[in-house]
Amino acid sequence: MEISNSVVTLKPGIYILRHPKGKLPPLSISRAPADASHSGRIEALWTPGTQGAVLRDGSDCIVMHVLDAPVELLVSAFLAHAGDAKPALRIDRVSLDQAGAEAALAPAAAAAPAAPQPGRPIEISPQGLSLIGHMERNGDAVAAEGQYLGKPDANLRLEGFQLMWPDRPQGVDLAYSVSLEGSGALPTVTTGQFCGTRGNARRITEVTFTLVGEQAHRFALHGVAHFSGGFMVPVVSGLPLSGPSGMEHLTAIKLAALPATQAEAQAPNPWAKSARTKVFKAGATGSGKQAGK
Repeated sequence: MEISNSVVTLKPGIYILRHPKGKLPPLSISRAPADASHSGRIEALWTPGTQGAVLRDGSDCIVMHVLDAPVELLVSAFLAHAGDAKPALRIDRVSLDQAGAEAALAPAAAAAPAAPQPGRPIEISPQGLSLIGHMERNGDAVAAEGQYLGKPDANLRLEGFQLMWPDRPQGVDLAYSVSLEGSGALPTVTTGQFCGTRGNARRITEVTFTLVGEQAHRFALHGVAHFSGGFMVPVVSGLPLSGPSGMEHLTAIKLAALPATQAEAQAPNPWAKSARTKVFKAGATGSGKQAGK
């Protein structure tokens, strides 16, 4: 057996933690050691059979109320064999703001863009998704929706990035996370926040993009992620993307969030009734992995 660990940060609020189903390995949820800034209180209820900690399939869930300050959770996946598919913990945040549903497609306020490097001004398109990233040897760069951030045919590292969505509709957002070689998964963030590193020569070996929110079913992600060695992986919401060995590093991303077609909108969605959905990867690479002994 192999145990794959990651850490998830939750801000104060009410959450529903669920297993992704699909006959995937079980997940164990526990509190991770943290400093005083992540010392919030936790109140929880859980379905029978979980013992308050283990999610085995889609019938298991934990309702968690985080109070006073953020908390960090240690998410452990118990894999029967090395290389088995790693389940993605699904976290459904309960929204108490009923007004948000009435203004479902009203434009949301734009997040502040990242600070550019001196002498390298960054301009963000007022429409669609823009990607700001830090490239090996090239520094910061920006790509409008549907354009490449990075160089697909080069082996240069795309070391970190953030997504900007100035005209993002109310009720939908984009969550994303990466795994770093030697460190494992970083906390999941949403549009306007940077994920990864800058100038540290760190390799991103896995990336996940997920549409979240009560209106997420109205949109679909289109794009590709490129990894060293010439590997291209189509973007699927909620699916961790990596090269075939898991050690190839991210070189380029192309991404767009478009209104869903009728077929996409009618696809089965277990989170359709949720106010807000976030998907957090429960896997890690490098030092984040621990063999169960």
